[in-house]
Amino acid sequence: MACWSVPPMPEVLDWPIRDKVALCEYLKEEVFPRLAPPPYGEMGIERICRRKPVYLFLDRAQNIMVIGKFFKYGTVALDEAWRSAEREYSNLRLLRDKFGMYSDDYQVANPLGKNKEFYSLLVTEKVPGETLDYYIARAIHEQRWQQLFDKLSYLARFFVKLHRNSNTDRRVSRELPCWYLGELLHSLSQGILSPLERDTIEEHAAGWWEENSIFTEDREVIVHGDATPTNFLFQGKKVTGIDLERMKWADRCWDLGFVAAELKHHFAWRMGDGWAAEPFIGHFLWQYAAHYKGDTQFFSAITRKIPFYMALGLLRIARNLWLDKPYRKGLIMEAERCLRYGL
Repeated sequence: MACWSVPPMPEVLDWPIRDKVALCEYLKEEVFPRLAPPPYGEMGIERICRRKPVYLFLDRAQNIMVIGKFFKYGTVALDEAWRSAEREYSNLRLLRDKFGMYSDDYQVANPLGKNKEFYSLLVTEKVPGETLDYYIARAIHEQRWQQLFDKLSYLARFFVKLHRNSNTDRRVSRELPCWYLGELLHSLSQGILSPLERDTIEEHAAGWWEENSIFTEDREVIVHGDATPTNFLFQGKKVTGIDLERMKWADRCWDLGFVAAELKHHFAWRMGDGWAAEPFIGHFLWQYAAHYKGDTQFFSAITRKIPFYMALGLLRIARNLWLDKPYRKGLIMEAERCLRYGL
């Protein structure tokens, strides 16, 4: 059995598995048969993520490509890593098996296997296409504006399918976003967030808690929970969601507001003008509302909450240490403005 690998990128951790031959055997015995019958040939292994141990495994004989995500790395305990791997596997299975996210143009990645022995490995089918991050960059640097508008339309329909198929009768609660805001502020307070800035944000957030009906008038749905531009792949009109580890039952605006925050961030970060994202944010939200219910009242209901969830998204992005300190401070200030003027 032949097994080769390419050198990892310099920014990433070392290859986590000592016995590559055993890993190749596992893939060929347990995973590849789900995609094509043997015999299998030489296998390629290539790292595809700079910050986490995520790899592409390629069988050249059958042209099989799968993604392997190792949850055990750095200081993460094995049991904790395995819980995360099992959670994402179960989430993908649930969405595909129960909520119809496996066919047509809007789906989630197909989970193929999980193995605790190999550093809590999760294996999914390789999804073709480019990420939303790719199309944002093309829009900003090559003025491919219409292409980004189109991709945001398809992404909005992806969320329509996910949220509509999982809609419940349970009223949305403010407890989850309240808890998450506290977690973000605690994390940021260990670094760049001053006590005065934290007090200001909490003061403005209190006004949102007083308007309790803003949160409770809607019903819970399943949300992706980590709606970043790298977690959605596009092939023509087809959208596939990946990285469902943080999936949860929550307010639909958890996803919508985080996409809006990411757009704001990417335009500010890549071209120094966060306001340039506004037409794209408005387009995305209108496309969602139009395809979900098709009326302006629903659009008004979701956009009323978007500033709050945008604030959560911006604060989450501000935790990234690879961003420079002045820029992170700017994200915190923008989050504060969302909370102050959004009501």
